[in-house]
Amino acid sequence: MTRSTARFLRRLFGLLACAALPVSAGGAPAALGVCVVEQNPPFSSRTLPPVGIDVEVAQTIAARLGRAVHWQWITLQERGGLGRALKESVQAGSCELFAGLPVTDGSDDDLSARGLVASQPYVSVGYVLLTPAASAIGSMAGVGAQKIGAVTATPADLYLLAGGFNRSPFAGSAALLDALAKGQVGAGLLWAGRVAGDALPAGVVVREVLQAPALQTRFVMVSRRSDTALTGAVEAALGALQADGALDAIAARNGLPTGKQHGGR
Repeated sequence: MTRSTARFLRRLFGLLACAALPVSAGGAPAALGVCVVEQNPPFSSRTLPPVGIDVEVAQTIAARLGRAVHWQWITLQERGGLGRALKESVQAGSCELFAGLPVTDGSDDDLSARGLVASQPYVSVGYVLLTPAASAIGSMAGVGAQKIGAVTATPADLYLLAGGFNRSPFAGSAALLDALAKGQVGAGLLWAGRVAGDALPAGVVVREVLQAPALQTRFVMVSRRSDTALTGAVEAALGALQADGALDAIAARNGLPTGKQHGGR
């Protein structure tokens, strides 16, 4: 990024931040109301203090806006899931931002129908290649004809099927990890969000973080379309955080695997 671009981003952010500053009755900037799922590590955890990628990103945005954060913790219901959570929180006006919405191609259409808008992604989470520690496999290129596992009906499972790999589907991540630990499969693909912060079974290591677009889930902030000042300020803040490496640092700090591991963790 050039110096002129950096100066432009700082000026743009400053203007948008001022526009997005509601004032409380006492004259101080009002706290930024943020809705976030209460127990969803590594993205959010309702601890004291709260932690997670979504939490840190929201806190950093609020700090750049000169505002504190007022958390509204969301419990996802079996019926309605994220759609119901959006309807009863940011869409209803009980908070200004919904942090941590996973998006895929075409999901913007649903948000638009709700009068909501998504920010640019602040983190993209894919799949990691796992192998037994003694394995000579260092990347997907080395898998060859060996049996490779994935949780059934996930993007990773479909990726292996489309690629003609010697695929072995599993009912869940625990079963896949157990098979890897016992050497029943030569490798496995597991969602990186499941690996972050969790101890892998003894003798199982991360070899590679796959970058294929079909394997990525992007996470965004959601605001009301009518709240143009806040939406613009959030977008400018995320652009600045992306440019200075802060978003990558937040993801790494919360245990999200990044890049090639070459021997694993």
